[in-house]
Amino acid sequence: MLAVAEAVLFRDVEALVCNYLRPHFVPGMTVVPGPALALGMQVGIRIPNPRAPEFIRVLRTGGPKETLVSEAAQITVEAWAQTEYRASQLLSLCRALLNAADETIYGVREFSGPANLPDPLSAQSRYTQSFQVRARGTVINT
Repeated sequence: MLAVAEAVLFRDVEALVCNYLRPHFVPGMTVVPGPALALGMQVGIRIPNPRAPEFIRVLRTGGPKETLVSEAAQITVEAWAQTEYRASQLLSLCRALLNAADETIYGVREFSGPANLPDPLSAQSRYTQSFQVRARGTVINT
């Protein structure tokens, strides 16, 4: 009899990363490690419309299944702000938080360092960095 592979459903890594980062951001905050007292700054996968003065954007840019029940997703995190310094601060906080992750997302690896990449359409300051994050899937009945 032939062995049957199990079906594994992987979670939305963009949503996992956004949900992990979101509680740490408040509009006008200073960059200090630790949980925020209130929610506010948008952390999502789209540029807000209307465009906010500050926001974090998370994009999945690739990454394969790694084992039967884990994947190694590549993500890019973008921090947008009114000044280069502020965008750099926001990205630095994302970087620190991701490198400390060890539950829902784990095994974070940096593919690149922070890069100053202003938006060519709006000239809004933006810093960006790419990571590999691991996430576990769930075996489903077929």
